[in-house]
Amino acid sequence: MDKFHIKKISEIDTKKLLQFYQVSFQYEKSILDNYQWRYRSEFSEFEPLILIIDNQICGHAGLIPIDLKINDKRQKAIWFTDFYITSEQRSKGYGKLLAEEWMKICPIQITICNDQSLKVFKKLKWSNNNSFVRRLKIYNYLNIVPTFRKLNKSSFIKDELQDFKLEELNNKTIAKMADLSEHNLLKKSVGLIRDENWFKWRILNCPYKKDFYIFNFKGNFIVVHMKLKNSLKILSIVYSSQPITSSIIKFFSKFSKKKGIDYLSYISNEKKIFDFFLPWQRKLNFACNTENRSDTNVLNKNFDDIQFLDSDIDYI
Repeated sequence: MDKFHIKKISEIDTKKLLQFYQVSFQYEKSILDNYQWRYRSEFSEFEPLILIIDNQICGHAGLIPIDLKINDKRQKAIWFTDFYITSEQRSKGYGKLLAEEWMKICPIQITICNDQSLKVFKKLKWSNNNSFVRRLKIYNYLNIVPTFRKLNKSSFIKDELQDFKLEELNNKTIAKMADLSEHNLLKKSVGLIRDENWFKWRILNCPYKKDFYIFNFKGNFIVVHMKLKNSLKILSIVYSSQPITSSIIKFFSKFSKKKGIDYLSYISNEKKIFDFFLPWQRKLNFACNTENRSDTNVLNKNFDDIQFLDSDIDYI
């Protein structure tokens, strides 16, 4: 193993950091450049870590700070995101070393990760489950090599909305969403604290907020993200203040078919038999670790609400 250093991103030259991000992460430019937003740097003193080998950036462990409610207590936690080791330095133990150093930042850590990263976390005694599923409803099966089609967003809000009311994306709407989120959390002993500060960061300050639409459905809020990726039209339900019901899916499915959306995506914790047979129904690896083993067990067993907006799932 070569001589290495692990530093905070604030200790790294900005130009070199951005070059590393551009090569390592296939994010759109607005997300790549806004790494201070991506890691919610104004919320806490916590910072992502960089692995340096021979004066070269060879690894990265990102984070998003969040407050968690565990056993009715408010506690600080961090999402593990953007975990990366350059190909030439993999399988040498650097991933485990970087993760161990990252774990010292905050006593409570959570993540949604791929299978490769999960192997590292299991070695570090994290708990994990597959309680959440990223669901896809595909509407254009023959569109294997889709042509680029511009989204006609203006016609979106003119459609018949039935029980769905389109809300303005402003401070007033954000405050209402935060109030409802905190009210819902009162009924639970465990959950993410999505307060007004969180909603402002994740929606109002988001570099792609122009692609968000907020709906009020019978007193509950639903946020959808319309985007083009790999020439596919995608509609994602990125936040819902209530469990996503068949009525909600029916409405957005009808709209998706009408507007030529290729697929609709959302997260569910409701298991179905066909999840084992349809490859596009992807089980999400949720993993967690705390200094207090009983808190880890409570998190792993009772944590039942993850949204696209919580981690980096919406833009990876």
